Amino acid sequence: MIDFHFRKYIIPIIFIAVLCCSTAVYAQTVQDVVATVENHYSELKDMSAKVVQKNFMKSVGKMQIFEGKLLIKKPGKLRIDYMNGQIILVDGKAAQFYSKKSQQVIKKAFTDFQQMNIPVAFLLGAAHIRDDFDVLQPDPKSPGTLELLPKKSEAAMKKLTIQTDDEGRIMALIIFDKYGNTTDIRFSDITEGVGLTDKQFVFTPPKGTEIIEQ
Repeated sequence: MIDFHFRKYIIPIIFIAVLCCSTAVYAQTVQDVVATVENHYSELKDMSAKVVQKNFMKSVGKMQIFEGKLLIKKPGKLRIDYMNGQIILVDGKAAQFYSKKSQQVIKKAFTDFQQMNIPVAFLLGAAHIRDDFDVLQPDPKSPGTLELLPKKSEAAMKKLTIQTDDEGRIMALIIFDKYGNTTDIRFSDITEGVGLTDKQFVFTPPKGTEIIEQ
């Protein structure tokens, strides 16, 4: 049996301990969180994940939902295989957009991931967030949620919200463009250090596919 005089000290001690822990979590500054994210992605070699992407088009009030599998291999390689037969492939020099339905491949050269109109391509540059964005922390009680504002006035996106875990891993991206459209992307079944090969980022279109170079 616990002595009454001892018990009266237990609750204050527990309360202080909980308060200290809570304060430690909420005390994470925006600089702390960004540094954790940047460090995580600077060390990342490759990864795979399931993707659920929701595109909301303001002009028509319509929501489109896509599911697929994402592969990333640094430097500069990205592939998304959507369940509807679309494939997006980035090999570090150019991007390919394949549509099984239209039997077309569109190839585009690029120099800036922000101008590629491939939302998940942000992950390839996540090690350098502070170079490209001004970063805000809307709610200190949710330190892992950050708002990123592009420093370049010509950037395709108006704002980007990211949600991260304690290790700096990005679990969600919400992109807001200048026309009121949003792209909400959620990642699950994330596996890092997969050992992906360059061959997994090579796509040969089926025979008869129209190839359009832009």
